[in-house]
Amino acid sequence: MSETGKQAPNVIGTWVGQTNDAVIGGGSHYPGGKSGEVRFLSSTVTYQFDKQSNRAFAGVFTIANHTVPIVGSFSGDLVSGTMADKDGTYTFKMLGQNQISVFFASTTTDPADQSAGPVADCHEITRQ
Repeated sequence: MSETGKQAPNVIGTWVGQTNDAVIGGGSHYPGGKSGEVRFLSSTVTYQFDKQSNRAFAGVFTIANHTVPIVGSFSGDLVSGTMADKDGTYTFKMLGQNQISVFFASTTTDPADQSAGPVADCHEITRQ
């Protein structure tokens, strides 16, 4: 449990890492997959957080030339928390001042594309 008045870690800045995706099918983020096909992929990801108010923060997330707004919030322990963008939700854990472990899962990355199946990914990002 956090102490009253304690500040969350500052996450402002640019964070970069490589995904470790397990994907079924294709979709706009994972083109080339066939419906039902299991694939293991890795892509460079960038998180640029430019707003923070203690535990809450916001910015943009970029993968494969696709950029979307993202918001996040630390839990009371000020080490872990959650993020969300239009494609799904994430959980995270601070590994240090400049490294975050990120966990993402979604049932689909593109509801309009029947070949876009579920995605599971765990990756680390490092502040640049």
